[in-house]
Amino acid sequence: MEYEGDLIAVYNDQNLPLECDIISKFKNEATGKSYLVYTDNSRNEEGKKNMFVVSYRPEIPEEDKLRPIETAEEWEEISGFLQELRKVIDEKGLDL
Repeated sequence: MEYEGDLIAVYNDQNLPLECDIISKFKNEATGKSYLVYTDNSRNEEGKKNMFVVSYRPEIPEEDKLRPIETAEEWEEISGFLQELRKVIDEKGLDL
C-alpha cells in the first residue's frame, strides 16, 4: 500500500494498484498508532461504500508503512471512532 495526499494505492492479488479515496485519518493514543480509513468505492449489500482501515506510525521511520489491523484487541480499541465516523457520515447524508 502507498499513501499520497487524499488517495491511497492498494495492491490486489495480481500486484496491480487500485486507487482508493481516503475518508479519514486519526491517531489512537492507546495503540500509539495512526490510522487511515479508506474506500475502494465498491458497495456493500446496503448500498454503502465499503470502508477499510490500515495503521501506520509516521514518527518511527522504519515502521512508516501502511499495515492491516490484525488483532481483535486493536479492532476493539478503534471501534468507537469508526462507529462515530459512520454516524457522522449517515447524519450528513454523505455517499459513503
